[in-house]
Amino acid sequence: MIEEIEKTFFKPGDIVTLKHVQLNAPIMYVVEKVTKTFKHNDELNNVFKGIKCRWFNTNMDLQEAVFSTKDLIHFDGKLTELEKNFRSCDPKFFK
Repeated sequence: MIEEIEKTFFKPGDIVTLKHVQLNAPIMYVVEKVTKTFKHNDELNNVFKGIKCRWFNTNMDLQEAVFSTKDLIHFDGKLTELEKNFRSCDPKFFK
């Protein structure tokens, strides 16, 4: 029997973070879906590239990158204990 794969969709304005736990994983917002258009035999084809996200780093510089949907999850507003400890020790978060 084939198991169904749970699909997650992202739309502009969604708050997301990286699926794989990292100490410095940014909390980002979705800007747009990124596609690439190419022409093949007089036919235009769109290929999905990823999800463009923006966030501010610890220096408050605006960052932007395109991520695969496999690497993103919706942010539920809760930080893990590891993330809380990391953020509370970083003096840039107190400015």
